[in-house]
Amino acid sequence: MKPRARDRVEEIFKKVDVNKLPFKISPEKLNELGIDIADDLNGVLQGINMSPALKWCLSTIKKAKVFILVYQANERGLPIYKEEIAKKLIEYSYKTIATIVDEGTQKGFYVPLEPYENDQRKKKLDRKVKNIRPSLDLLASFYNWNIDRIAKISVIINKYK
Repeated sequence: MKPRARDRVEEIFKKVDVNKLPFKISPEKLNELGIDIADDLNGVLQGINMSPALKWCLSTIKKAKVFILVYQANERGLPIYKEEIAKKLIEYSYKTIATIVDEGTQKGFYVPLEPYENDQRKKKLDRKVKNIRPSLDLLASFYNWNIDRIAKISVIINKYK
């Protein structure tokens, strides 16, 4: 016997951790929420195209992982370089990391800068090592993309509150 659509929704609802949501939702509204989430995700993925830099940096999982490490180091004022990225992303070879960083640098999405010391780091840094930093355009695009994501998800949250 085929399960009825209503029974199916009830079974799915039991497996979804709706308690994490910032609003209460009933099984009857789960499908509508799912559609809103899928529409939002589609918009998020389309938003990556807002800039060539963002599109390139998030075009593959490998590039996205490299970008996140470069971004985080930049925001924390920490040095980051190819060898350091390769140590943190052990699932990829140094050659793969170097290729991604070099291509991103050639395209102007990454900018090599001298290491600098933030207030928390007092050890002497090797001035021959070039830090990898996101370009200003990449940073602005990343912020704008995320601001759009936050604004759109806020609309969804308010719809169900």
